[in-house]
Amino acid sequence: MQIKRQFTVNTSADKVWQILGHHFDRVADWASGVYVSQGKPSARVLPDAPYSGRVCETVIGYLDETITRYDEKERIVAYIAKSKKMPFFVKHLSNHWTETLLNNNQCRVEMCMETALLPVFNLIMAPVMRMQLNPVIEETIEELKYFAENGLPHPRKLEARQKYQLKSA
Repeated sequence: MQIKRQFTVNTSADKVWQILGHHFDRVADWASGVYVSQGKPSARVLPDAPYSGRVCETVIGYLDETITRYDEKERIVAYIAKSKKMPFFVKHLSNHWTETLLNNNQCRVEMCMETALLPVFNLIMAPVMRMQLNPVIEETIEELKYFAENGLPHPRKLEARQKYQLKSA
């Protein structure tokens, strides 16, 4: 199953690449579904990549994300995600972000999420998962755009951060 999105961000391509590429580890700064994130240093860091991946505490539990492609020149970052709380029928979950310069104050971002399900479950669960993932993806895109264009987290992220801090206290 593939879910693709393409959208325009009204700020410099360099600023967006800072967020998606150089600060890959800091997704918790702007995404409301991610409470805490940190980079995974290891001996297997891809050339130019800031980390080998990241570990995130999210609304669905802990995710371990490993960078599978990092291209500074083409501005591409791709990663696979694993979680102990992922349903057993999900064999693979990956995401791929590409950023392209449009002009000095605009860039296009493409996101492609791929999920491989066990064949028997693909017919039944793919439509359900798509319905569940679509609103999350739309919120994430809105929050990325807001953060890149305004330099501040989206109000939804601020609310999620406050709820997490109360829960943790």
